[in-house]
Amino acid sequence: MSNLYKQIWDELSIIDVSEHIEKKGNLSYLSWAWAYGTLMKYYPNNSYSFSHESFADGTMMVECMLAIHSGKDIAMRSMWLPVLDFKNQPIANPNAFQINTARMRCLVKCISQFGLGHYIYAGEDLPEGSKPVGKAKPIIGKNKTMLRQYIVQMQELYEQADGLGLLELDQELQQEDTPEGIYDAIWRVFTNEEQGVIRKLMSNKGE
Repeated sequence: MSNLYKQIWDELSIIDVSEHIEKKGNLSYLSWAWAYGTLMKYYPNNSYSFSHESFADGTMMVECMLAIHSGKDIAMRSMWLPVLDFKNQPIANPNAFQINTARMRCLVKCISQFGLGHYIYAGEDLPEGSKPVGKAKPIIGKNKTMLRQYIVQMQELYEQADGLGLLELDQELQQEDTPEGIYDAIWRVFTNEEQGVIRKLMSNKGE
């Protein structure tokens, strides 16, 4: 895999996004204008496109494809997001405004796959002492640092297609002394497609 993925991750993942997080209920978002503006500062040679899929119940899933170019190298990622209402529930027969909102949120989430604000989707935006949402546990204090380190480590092993390294890391994360919530939070950083690749790489090395 291209070293461009690692270069982008190393640059964007260390940016503090805390002052640009928008809250709606228990959900956290990054301003799409700020997120894309930040991406442009580092990698102005980028392009993105949207597509969607409609379902029998009238709900819709939008997809964003983002490509970042650097010389002859190109790094591409995609992300999916259902069109949701203010309660975070899928909307039947969404209108143009609701679709546009979902697309911009999907763009931000796609950018996060390159590193910018990725920890928002790993549960790290929960403040100290706050109650977890659903079954999620707040990751606080030293565990936040541990989470970041493990995410970077897994990302690097994934980019290197190091199946043995991924398998060893996965086994390490499942030890009893790993703080609760760390394992699940790390996996949530990766898309379903990326998770499939990682599990396949681990499976091949585990034979």
